[in-house]
Amino acid sequence: MALEKQFKLEAAEKPKAIQPFAQRRQKFIATVDKQLAGVPDDGSNTITSTWVWKSDDGNWFISPRYGRTPLELAPGLNAIKCVDVADVAKNLQKLKALADEGKLDDVLMEAASTIRSRFTK
Repeated sequence: MALEKQFKLEAAEKPKAIQPFAQRRQKFIATVDKQLAGVPDDGSNTITSTWVWKSDDGNWFISPRYGRTPLELAPGLNAIKCVDVADVAKNLQKLKALADEGKLDDVLMEAASTIRSRFTK
């Protein structure tokens, strides 16, 4: 059995080192996936996500983080307001897509810099 018939083969080599921005993206996307796993598909209001909470007035909020550091999505703003559980899931998917496209690279770099600055003497 010839492997060429089973697969689309190519001569490619895995990069030795991953770029820092790509590593931050991958870490953030993996964390968004974990948060999405805590959002129910059946429409119930029980969310087991560390980023998501429900306010007293019934609105849902997402506070995305990089590590323990909340992301500042706009100057002075670090939470996304949602109307219901379905909106929470939709906005988490949007965050994942934006990160995958590289549109959150500056925000993630800022958070990573904040984390690194805590370790300097």
